[in-house]
Amino acid sequence: MSLSLAAMILCFIVLMIIGLPIAYNLIVTTTVYILVAGFDPIQMVIKMYGGMNSFSFLAVPFFVLTGQLMLRGGLLESLIKLVNVWFGRFKGAIAIVTIGASLLMGSIVGLAVASAASLGVFLIPMMKKEGYAPPFAAAVMSSASLLGPIMPPSVLMILYCTAVGKTSISGLFMAAVTPAILIALLQCLVAHRISAKRDYPSYGKASWSEKLSATVHAIPALFLPVIILGGIFSGIFSITEASGVAVVYSAILAFFVNKSVKLKDIPEMVIEAASTSGLVLILAGAGTAMAWGIANERVMDMLISPMSSLPPWVFLLIVNILMLICGMFMDDYASTVILAPIIAPIAWALGIHPLHIGAVFCINLVIGLATPPFGVTLFVTSPVAGVRLEETAKEAIPFLAATIGVLLLITFVPQVVMWLPTLMGYA
Repeated sequence: MSLSLAAMILCFIVLMIIGLPIAYNLIVTTTVYILVAGFDPIQMVIKMYGGMNSFSFLAVPFFVLTGQLMLRGGLLESLIKLVNVWFGRFKGAIAIVTIGASLLMGSIVGLAVASAASLGVFLIPMMKKEGYAPPFAAAVMSSASLLGPIMPPSVLMILYCTAVGKTSISGLFMAAVTPAILIALLQCLVAHRISAKRDYPSYGKASWSEKLSATVHAIPALFLPVIILGGIFSGIFSITEASGVAVVYSAILAFFVNKSVKLKDIPEMVIEAASTSGLVLILAGAGTAMAWGIANERVMDMLISPMSSLPPWVFLLIVNILMLICGMFMDDYASTVILAPIIAPIAWALGIHPLHIGAVFCINLVIGLATPPFGVTLFVTSPVAGVRLEETAKEAIPFLAATIGVLLLITFVPQVVMWLPTLMGYA
């Protein structure tokens, strides 16, 4: 190991221990590497700019802004009512509604924290009012919010594809659809079984007129994912163009149809979109600079050589264990910019399809958002329910087990994620 590589590793670990935000950690660590290795410091600026200079990143602020418009535009209630009238007759109805609404919101917002925060303030108090244990209510919401960054469009997947290259964003979106639906179905089954055992209430069977009325009222909200995903998958427009169209459509609904968003709300929404986009851009730039340093030290050659003899399934098992552990302690965006450029090329060298490893990688990190000790959705939902994080984490175990079960299925049965991209010509 060279002195410059040792300095990079040591600096990264020390800064992580002392708690420096990961974006600044990457910048400082890479700068130390450049200085120790004797490169011109201007390389740091060049590499960071190269990592940020991607047209795909324009989609991030637009998707975040779309989510803000939809949440403030009063369309959340219509989605909740839609799921309720169709599935409210089952035991644990409101828990099932939470999961179903999270799946639909995921196809609009694409962010776990946004889904947990926006849905949680409505649905967790509703569950508590109907007799659900507060830790269970928080656990359902924190686990269901994972559908946000899995169901396309996903900011995490955009970042992954930009970080590794050789992977179609549209193709990865398509690969994630089936796992998202399977996770939602299994989580609903878990919620129903636990609710039946604890005798949590149902809403009763809705009439067909009620179902028709709720469906008609939800059509404007349901049409947005149709525009986004239908336009992308049909090739009518690109990811970035889809995000722009989504903003225009959601703005029309919010400002002129429902009239629930005012001009005074625009600055706050723009700031939210800018802050999220800024975080993604800084991480992408800093991660690209560090990946250049890692490549320059030929770390990939050192890793690929011993792993080239491994069967693909063994490598995928190692990746799952590594990523689940990383997800417990590191931010999903940071893990992506640091680890994706290392893991993806090794997987490709072993003959694993880029879309397959991309789906496995991203879903692994998403699961980490709901696992202690640093599961961010646990921190969001526990205070809303008025419980300790440890209580929420305990109740979330069955839901996480179901989600990990789908992860193992897509890991070792790649056809589950590949059939749709193959059908549409992305694989």
